[in-house]
Amino acid sequence: MTNTQESNNQEITVLELRNYLLKHNTADGFKKYFNAHFVAPMHNLGGFTLGQFKIDRVNDRFFWFRGFKNMETRIKFLNNFYVDSKTWKDFGKGANDMMINSDNVYLLRPLVTNISANFLDASHKIVVVDFYRCNSTLDKVIALFNAEYMPFLESVGINSTTLWVSEMQENDFPRLPVFQDKNLLVAITSFENKKEYQLKQKLINEMSNQLKKSMQQLITTQNALLLIQIKKQPFKY
Repeated sequence: MTNTQESNNQEITVLELRNYLLKHNTADGFKKYFNAHFVAPMHNLGGFTLGQFKIDRVNDRFFWFRGFKNMETRIKFLNNFYVDSKTWKDFGKGANDMMINSDNVYLLRPLVTNISANFLDASHKIVVVDFYRCNSTLDKVIALFNAEYMPFLESVGINSTTLWVSEMQENDFPRLPVFQDKNLLVAITSFENKKEYQLKQKLINEMSNQLKKSMQQLITTQNALLLIQIKKQPFKY
């Protein structure tokens, strides 16, 4: 069985949200370089590129998702790719030369199991990542989401949301630092296009005052990234 065939049914239990700051006017060149030299070799070693995006109204950023079967697979991949591979030895410097910073990375795990590597619908052009920081209230926020907020989203036709929390196992490849915030809940939602996103946002704003109040009382801070897909993935997972 090939790696591509094996990953068709792959479940993701480790997710990296990777947000790179690039040198000015290098975004297009970086995207081409990244896809020409890195995506296939990473995929073949078990590090799956799940989506590539730009941040809406923000220049010089390259945002992508990388998924792994588990933490054991992740450390094996990181050593195989960044330490041992000819690909990184030949092309790593070229990528680094276009970047200012590549350390803005969140290491996450899904709240529930059975998250497929296809959880981001390749036909959807918009992805929203919501970061909810919940100082000492994370368990209560998760309970509220499961009992009320997720059913509300489904009631207005939003069925693609997945929930994630920080993976708190030690990052055993410190050469690539990550954020591991024990008080963080992340929601990832995809939409077909901006029109659907804007329509659904209006519906979200019509949630009950009681649910809004409950969320405001429990969530310390909230911010969101609106991502626009820039590259369909060459693999089906």
